[in-house]
Amino acid sequence: MRTSWLPALAYGGCGATAAGLALALLLLPQQLALRPMQQGVLHLQVHADGSLRLWNQPVSERQLPALLRKASVRPGWQRLRLVPDPGAPWGQVLRLIDQLDDRGLPLELQLPPA
Repeated sequence: MRTSWLPALAYGGCGATAAGLALALLLLPQQLALRPMQQGVLHLQVHADGSLRLWNQPVSERQLPALLRKASVRPGWQRLRLVPDPGAPWGQVLRLIDQLDDRGLPLELQLPPA
């Protein structure tokens, strides 16, 4: 009984290629999401329910001044980007803009997609 190792090698190569492709598809969105951090941008999201997230970590409005003070003295952080969800309360967004405008980092407002 003679068996060939060539088909097993081909299946193994296809499996490894598929696993590598799946891993790349998993990691690519994470790398794209981290690109602003690598460029020195603090990314603050305002969700529709009014909650805040700084780099996908929940924060409260009371914590923001201390976090921004720390970020403004650290080298590498260049600006703060405020990203509201389309359903975010604009009263809160405007209050945050007033609160964050003079915290040592230039403030950007990234409007939600239409």
